[in-house]
Order: sequence, then structure tokens, then C-alpha cells
Amino acid sequence: MATAWEFIGFVCRTISTFNQLTDTVTSEAVLFVLLAPLWLNAFDYIVFGRMIYYYLPEKRIAGIKAEKIATIFVLMDILAFIVQLIGGVMGQNGDDSMVTLGLNIYSGGVALQQAFILSFISLIIIFHRKMLQGETVQGRYGWKRLLYPLYATLLLITLRIIYRIVEFANGGNAELNDNEVFIYVLDATPMLFGMVIWNIWHPGRTLLGPDSEPPKILSRRILKSNARRAIRREEHDARKERKAAGKESPFSITQHSDVTHEDDDSVNVSHGMAEHWSQWPLIPIKMATAKARDIGSNVGSMITRS
Repeated sequence: MATAWEFIGFVCRTISTFNQLTDTVTSEAVLFVLLAPLWLNAFDYIVFGRMIYYYLPEKRIAGIKAEKIATIFVLMDILAFIVQLIGGVMGQNGDDSMVTLGLNIYSGGVALQQAFILSFISLIIIFHRKMLQGETVQGRYGWKRLLYPLYATLLLITLRIIYRIVEFANGGNAELNDNEVFIYVLDATPMLFGMVIWNIWHPGRTLLGPDSEPPKILSRRILKSNARRAIRREEHDARKERKAAGKESPFSITQHSDVTHEDDDSVNVSHGMAEHWSQWPLIPIKMATAKARDIGSNVGSMITRS
């Protein structure tokens, strides 16, 4: 997208030279050229997020998850994009006061973009230190082939940002605006080198395998849903086992897994034991009755002999 926007911008700029009395094509050329670097920024953010996910075992840096790095900084990039777009559109207005205000807003958007880049570079430095200390997933190499191009493209974008801030300072620098050599050297050339760098050291040649990119949001939701379903299934099976275990007799030896019955006699014994123990409250009464019967029979036999 950065290449396409830069190309469209300079094509419109070339076409505008054939019809210098109208500002329509010129305005489009300026907007595309001014906003194209934001796409290169976004690419850097996405590449760095995938590097964190691929190389760091904890898959996070400074407490931020790898899959959120790109999201956070791309949203910041969109904010800077909106501010610069508003300023760029206002800067194309014919009113001098409106043009000055638009240029100032655009300069503020560019400065905001640079602030985001500096905070992003601080995370890259932390990542660089971790890699030098060997805090990486075993067997994964080539991080320098991506880290140094990342530094280089951010440096080129910073050079271009400095040029734009100076150009639009105080309502526009007349010398920088009137001499086209500056826009080609300080704007087009850094963008060209940034695009060439990523085409030579493309991340797809280094980040290989299943961890080359974080799982998509939908995939993460599916994995979490499957995990919750498996947990519920295990809990359901456990409840069924507990329910089945609660129904067995505490005196029956037929339900225990560590006892095997070879014939029906042992089963009858187990049922007899269960029946015996189920009547244990009546045992003392039966014993007293039997004792009284014995005593009565002894007394009767004694009277008979006498």
C-alpha cells in the first residue's frame, strides 16, 4: 500500500505539470505523498509483533502480548493518519489562514507519528537486549536479518518526518517548497529505500513455521471454546461416576474393582452378609429371647425330675 500510494502521488504530480491551472490533481498528489509513509509504519509494527511471537518464549514484551503490539501501534498510526489527513485537506484550501492552520495541524500529526515511533523503538531496544542475552526459543535464528531492517526503515521514516516538520514550520518554508530537489531527496528517496529494504529482507524468508504469526482472533476463540467444552465434558463424566458410586451398597463386595467373584456362591455370601448386617439392631433382642427360652426349658426339666 505504501508503494502504491507513493506511486499514485508522483503520477498525479507528473500529470499536474501538464495542467497547472487546476489544483485538483495537485491536491491528490500532495495527499498521497504525505500519507504513504503511514503504511510503511504499519508494516513495521506488524513485523515486530510477529518477531516477538516467534522468538520470545513468553510471547510478550514489556508486559504487552505479541498479538496486541501491532493492534496498539496501528491504532496509533490511524490516529496520526486522521490528524494528518485533516491537516492535509485544510492545507489545500485557497484561504491563506486556513492553509496555515491546515499545515500546522499536519505538522502536529507528523510530530505525533514520530512520538509513536520513538515509543516503538524503545520496545525494539528491549527486544534487542533480550535476544543478545539469549532469551529466545531454542533453534530459531535470523532475528538480526529482521531487526536491522526494522531499525533502518524507522530511521528513514524519521528523516522524512523531520523534513516535513521543517517544511511546514511557520506556515511553510519557501525554499523547501520552491525547490523540488528536497522532496525527491528527503521524501521520495527514504520511502524508496524503505520499500527496497523490506523486499530484500522479506520477513517471509525468516519467520517460518506455525509460530510465524500469532493466531487470528477467531482461531483463539475457537480454541478457548473447545477447551471450555472439554472441561464441561470432564466435569459431567466425573458427576456420573460419583452418582454411580453413591448407589452401591457399603457392605457389598461385588461393586469394588479390586475384588473378583469366580462363582455365584461368593455372591450369595455377600448378600447374606448384607442381610445380616442390615438386621444388627434386632440381634440383642433375639439373643435375650433365646436365653430366656433355654432357662425356661431347664426349669421345666428340673420340676419334672422332682
